[in-house]
Amino acid sequence: ELGSRVKIPIISLFAAGLSLSSFEYPHLIQIGEDESSRAKAIAAIVEAFSWRSAILIYEDNDSARPILSSVTGFRLDQHVALLTSSTDEEIVEQLMKLMSLQMTVYVVHMSPILASRLFLNAKQLGMMTQGYAWITTDMITNFMNSMDPSVFESMQGVVGFKPHIPASKELRRFAIRWRSKNLNENKNLEEMEMNVYGIWSYDMVWAVATAAERVMTRHPHILHQETRLNMNFTTIRSSESGLVFMDEILQSRFKGISGGFQLTNGRLIPKEIEIVNVFKGDRIIGYWNPENGIASIMKEENHTETNSTSSSKLEGVIWPGGTMNIPKGWSLRGKRLRIGVPVTNQFRELISVVHDPQTNDIIVTGFCVDVFKEAVQSLDYEVHYDFIPFEDANGRMAGSYDDLILQVYHKNYDAVVGDVTIISRRFAYVDFTLPFTDLGIGVVVPKINNDIWVFLKPLCGDLWITVAAFFIFTGVVIWFIERPINEEFQGSPSEQIGMIFWYSFSTLVFSHGKYSMFNLNNLSVSFIQNHILN
Repeated sequence: ELGSRVKIPIISLFAAGLSLSSFEYPHLIQIGEDESSRAKAIAAIVEAFSWRSAILIYEDNDSARPILSSVTGFRLDQHVALLTSSTDEEIVEQLMKLMSLQMTVYVVHMSPILASRLFLNAKQLGMMTQGYAWITTDMITNFMNSMDPSVFESMQGVVGFKPHIPASKELRRFAIRWRSKNLNENKNLEEMEMNVYGIWSYDMVWAVATAAERVMTRHPHILHQETRLNMNFTTIRSSESGLVFMDEILQSRFKGISGGFQLTNGRLIPKEIEIVNVFKGDRIIGYWNPENGIASIMKEENHTETNSTSSSKLEGVIWPGGTMNIPKGWSLRGKRLRIGVPVTNQFRELISVVHDPQTNDIIVTGFCVDVFKEAVQSLDYEVHYDFIPFEDANGRMAGSYDDLILQVYHKNYDAVVGDVTIISRRFAYVDFTLPFTDLGIGVVVPKINNDIWVFLKPLCGDLWITVAAFFIFTGVVIWFIERPINEEFQGSPSEQIGMIFWYSFSTLVFSHGKYSMFNLNNLSVSFIQNHILN
């Protein structure tokens, strides 16, 4: 309001939200990320890891509250406001309420001082363990390196955002001068890293100084105006040169230690945002910008994908608890599910229960168990369970499969996993999943190799010998009858033997009436053939 009344530039070194827009306050210049960009970056992370919603924990003040109206792209199940003056007991009370909920994804937007106390208490309550996900905005991440080591240790696994400041020779030389100056002024001062707001402030001061030089060069008459120092805001007069000075600042374009300096709608906004993961230090796992979304390669390196929200673009994230398993976002807290399993040795490929004598653990394996674990893994929330063998004191099956089913009906088990057959009478007590094994009856037969003698397979060897004997017997009978009067059956012994075999086996394909002199022979052949073939 002061800038609008006296028409002079007012520079805010801290972004104060959407409510202070360039249209409402044309003389205000702000530094830092606005609430809209913060909300979009958070939404990109939530979508990248397929979380359905999140819980916002924010500081109830003018600088943090505006994020509530800016959240888009994901659902806020709940938002918790903490006062700057909140005691540890009040913080613990709010965290206990969150622990009773099923949601395990938290977005934290508050000052570093309040955030330090929040994470210390969250770790004591066991909320910095596997299954939880914590996302921090730049309000916290920018000051993370200056936090107490105990606070930093409690934030292991956190994913946060911070403006990307590209490395340059100018920045390195400035950092050396800054450290040297601090050490000269205080020998006992611990070495501290340059804060992003300090880097931006340096560039902003440079922009103001160069803008003032341009005003004096282009508008020398302003120097001759009557000016005096007046700190009484009620009597201060409107500045005639303020609009010119403001315009020169807004048009500033140069390469500063923070990179390319350019004001957009009266605000210095980072072009790229780093996505960092806190684990034994903060490491960059990716980038985000409004044009390309999540990216692992900077736009300067010819990154061409647009609107990416895939977690595959990020480096491996180490979540709370030191695990790389992505939190589900939902967790069924309370008692662990009791899953009954049959103790049987019939089909070990389907279900197998083994007791480890050294650790006294129960190891349950098999195809049914693998299917169950994959089904649980595919859920959008975490399910905790224990396998309970259905056995007696001797380690044998404590009953039939019907008895095992009744354990679910009597609520001794929450479910049963195993080779349980779906039978109509069991539907009165439990519900079954869809069958995941092949239906029907299978027949196991030996594999037979095909060869040229396959035609011999239908009959056994004894039967083939019997058939051959009958054919030879037929030939001998006909030879005995026909030989005295039929020249075809006469000759040398070899010719007569050949005739016997030829005549007997050829009767399968054609009639030999022209070779036989007696009708009795034809009748005998027909009789013997019918008995052999039938």
